[in-house]
Parts: sequence; C-alpha cells; structure tokens
Amino acid sequence: MSPFQRNLKRILIIIIYLVIFTVIAGLIYFALKAKPSCKDRIQNQGEENVDCGGPCSVCEKIPDAQNLKVVEKSIITEQPGKYDLLAQVENPNSQFGVASFEYEFDLKDEQGNVVSRYQGSSFILPSQKKYILVFNQEYASQPSAVDFTIKTYKFTKFLDYEEPLLRVSEKEFNLVNGGPTYAELKAKIRNESGFDFKEIKTKVIIRDKNNKVVAVNETVRNDVRVNEEREVIFNWTNSFLGENEYPKIEVENEVDVFDIDNYMKKHGGQEQYKTYDAIQN
Repeated sequence: MSPFQRNLKRILIIIIYLVIFTVIAGLIYFALKAKPSCKDRIQNQGEENVDCGGPCSVCEKIPDAQNLKVVEKSIITEQPGKYDLLAQVENPNSQFGVASFEYEFDLKDEQGNVVSRYQGSSFILPSQKKYILVFNQEYASQPSAVDFTIKTYKFTKFLDYEEPLLRVSEKEFNLVNGGPTYAELKAKIRNESGFDFKEIKTKVIIRDKNNKVVAVNETVRNDVRVNEEREVIFNWTNSFLGENEYPKIEVENEVDVFDIDNYMKKHGGQEQYKTYDAIQN
C-alpha cells in the first residue's frame, strides 16, 4: 500500500469516527432535552405568549389601566439663582402600581426654550397621589415656566396589596426670630401598618393664602418599626410668607413597597406581582 493510500485510509477512519460520535452526541442531547411544556418560560409549541395560549391556558388579558396623570407642576424660588421643582403625579388605578418610571423636568425661558433639564426616576402605588421634589437647581435668572413629563413605564398588578398606613400628627409650625433659620416645622409620624420599614421618606409642601407652593422640604427616617412613632423636623432659611400670613401645610409619607429590601414582613418577592407594558395615549 502506497503512502498516499495509507493517509487516505487514516482520513476515512477519522471521518467515520467523527460521524459516529456526532450521531451518539445528538441522540444523547435529544434524549436528555426537556420536552416543551407550559412552565418552561419559553415561547414554543405554538404558544401565543410565554407559557400561555395554544396548547397552554388562555393568556391573561392586558389590563385596561389608565395612564398616570400629572396634576401639578411648579417652580419654587429657594434663593436667587437656586430653585426647587415640584410635580404631583396621580395613579387612578386601584390595583396597578408602577415600580419605576422615568421623569423629566424642563425649565424654560420666556421664549419657551429649554434652558435646564433634570431627569430622575420614582415609583407610585395603586390609587396614590404623590409629590416629586427636586432641590437646589441652579439657573442664572428666574425661569419662566416648567414642564414635567413621565416617560415609559410598566404597570404592576398587586396580587396581595395592603396600603402602608403611615399617620402624621402633632404638626407644629413656627417662624423663628433671629438666627439663620426662618421657619421650622415639627411633626410626628407613626407606622401603623403591618410592616417594619427600613426607610420612610417624609415630604412637606407649604402653600400661601392663594394656594401657591412657596416652600418644600423632605427628610428620611430609617428602621421604623411597627407602631413606632418618630419626630421629624424641617427648617427653612429663606422667607416665603407675607406678613401675618399662616401657611397651608401638607405632610406626605412615602415608602417603596416594590423594594424587597425596604421591609421585613409580607409582600415577599417578585412572584407577588404581575407586570404589563403601559399604553401611553
């Protein structure tokens, strides 16, 4: 047998072995491969969506949820060249919240040109109306207007939802004579819900006699246990009230129940929720 024939024979043997190994590997793969099911989290076997439709159960209909609404937006002069921003957002849905939505404040001049922009994110619970506050935005001259826009978000349906019960009491507002502080507000918050929260944010909105927002503030209290009461204190250095004018004061507590690290009881993990894309009008 010539060298050429010997080499050819070796090549043919190698090819035969490769074919045999490939066939055996394929048979093992298909034997061990899990059969398609309605719980494999894969859209297969003619399903309309992942694990629903076709041979599986009927897909759940996307809920007819109403879009989030912007109720109010405002610029508050903290001091010359520095401004606080406020927006109030309402969720008209009683069963659906939003774990995270992006928002945008646009400050505009008299010609309507955007001269400054702030972007952030927040959440909103079912049937909640909440304030979004941004502090110490710098701008050389007084902005003429502000726009507030809510970006793309997903609705989250709570399968077992309890509204956090956070009481506010004993509000005491005083103007301070002398020193750097102009005004002070003291209040007490009480956690009457069934959860021990790691973080509760408290916001204050102050309006004048014409219902115009003239001052805002916020603070955070950590590790607030069930039935525990905490005092919160807010201070302002800039004057914002007319003479002999008594303010209208709103105190709002906020707690993020979407964050599983923020509570120690109930609500559990993500299996407590179902999420849907929001349809923006």
